[in-house]
Amino acid sequence: MSKLRLRFHRQTLLTVLPVLLLLVVIAFAAGAPARTRGSDAEALRMMDRAQHLLERIGAEAAPEAFAGHDSAFIDRDLYPMLLDDQGTMIAHGWTATLNGSDLKDLRDVDGKAFIREALDGSAREGSTDVTYQWIDPLTGQVARKTIHARRLVLNGRPYMLAVGVYR
Repeated sequence: MSKLRLRFHRQTLLTVLPVLLLLVVIAFAAGAPARTRGSDAEALRMMDRAQHLLERIGAEAAPEAFAGHDSAFIDRDLYPMLLDDQGTMIAHGWTATLNGSDLKDLRDVDGKAFIREALDGSAREGSTDVTYQWIDPLTGQVARKTIHARRLVLNGRPYMLAVGVYR
């Protein structure tokens, strides 16, 4: 009877072990996408760095400072945006073709005027967070995104600096 139990346990172990190994691999793989995403803390640190740079070089130099996917201000899916207080994009870190565009009435897929909300909140409170639905540039799918925005005054003019985080 003892040999039968030992054989049964060995067979069970040989059956269960590969399944457990597969589950461990899946668990590690599930954590991998998180490393490809910027966090809220990283977004806020990027915004601090961008603000310090802009305070030194001014808003006029922002498009060049933020430009290109090899910029020091592109980190995975994190990038800065600088808009004037009327909603005109001054410098977009991911899509420079948006520079000069009036985006105050831009809406997400659910119709939310998220830029206007961020402009109003940052002007009123100094900083704000707005969550909306947007196309994720890494997946091409609609995903939740939170834009962290703050009001800046550069050379006497008000601006909104923002960095968004995909969820």
